[in-house]
Amino acid sequence: MDVLNNGEALEGGIDYVKETLDTMGEGRTSLSPYDTAWIALVRNVDGLDLPQFPSSLQWIAENQLSDGSWGDEHFFLAYDRLVNTIACVVALRSWNLHSQKMEKGITFIKENIHKLVTAEEENMTCGFEIVFPALLERARNLGINDIPYDAPVVKEIYAARDQKMKRIPKDLIHTVPTTLLFSLEGLQNLDWKKLLRLKTPLGSFLTSPSSTAFALMETKDDNCFRYLDDIVKTFNGGAPHSYPADLFPRLWAVDRLQRLGISRFFESQITDILSYVYRFWTDEGIFSARYSGFCDIDDTSMGFRLLRLHGFSVNARRVRRTHLSFFFFRKSENKNYQSRNKSYILREPNLIPNG
Repeated sequence: MDVLNNGEALEGGIDYVKETLDTMGEGRTSLSPYDTAWIALVRNVDGLDLPQFPSSLQWIAENQLSDGSWGDEHFFLAYDRLVNTIACVVALRSWNLHSQKMEKGITFIKENIHKLVTAEEENMTCGFEIVFPALLERARNLGINDIPYDAPVVKEIYAARDQKMKRIPKDLIHTVPTTLLFSLEGLQNLDWKKLLRLKTPLGSFLTSPSSTAFALMETKDDNCFRYLDDIVKTFNGGAPHSYPADLFPRLWAVDRLQRLGISRFFESQITDILSYVYRFWTDEGIFSARYSGFCDIDDTSMGFRLLRLHGFSVNARRVRRTHLSFFFFRKSENKNYQSRNKSYILREPNLIPNG
């Protein structure tokens, strides 16, 4: 009987995974208070003094945690909690809504900002040193006076931002897709006429709702509006941190199934997944989502390895030339730049021909 029950449980688990793989769609991801807050900041595009997306403000009001913060309720990561919380506080203050929730958020920031001193840098959220100072400045301009703007750790974050921006040519931001497109809300003095040429066909900047929301505030661009409107309607006011995210989860799902030694149960699904990824493969590689116009070394390395192992034709020399040199440059620039996924190519030399 136990053997029969175990067999039924195994079969049920396999069916569940198959269904999950078959219904990945635009990617399964949790919602982000940070990105939702930036969408909530957008004023009515017709010029009325009203929020364009009131359901995003409602989502913020309904998703505050008991300690006054916003973020992942199951894991406390200082960078995540603080950047989410100050974004939501700024959104609520901008529209003078839910004052008690806002005050609880301010108290959380004041009592927890010192935790950034001991927070591990590898847990830093994307573009934190760029966007956190921008939010602090918005909070100060809104008259939120109870935040320790002059704390030593805050000064260190400003210094990190200034140092990073000195290394990046201004013209580069406006001419080619870079990772800074994911954090435009933290930048100043932007040339939007040039930047709008770097939008994806979906109307976003990379796959960032927050960056696209800031662009909509500055430009009233119709494509940016449609991208955000679709997100708000899809997620009932909330927004994920990245949308769509269709390539990244597919690749990592296949990788995990192989590492667990159970990929034989899902051969049909794996073939469909890799065929989907291959549709959007370019000579330079891929990003976490289709149509991004930008390629990152994480997704490119994983995609290259899996596609090559499954018989898909990918240009090995082009990938090596455009990405491995970038990998070594970034390693020397930033000690926390993660290299685990880049090593997929390096540790499987049969995947890349000599020369």
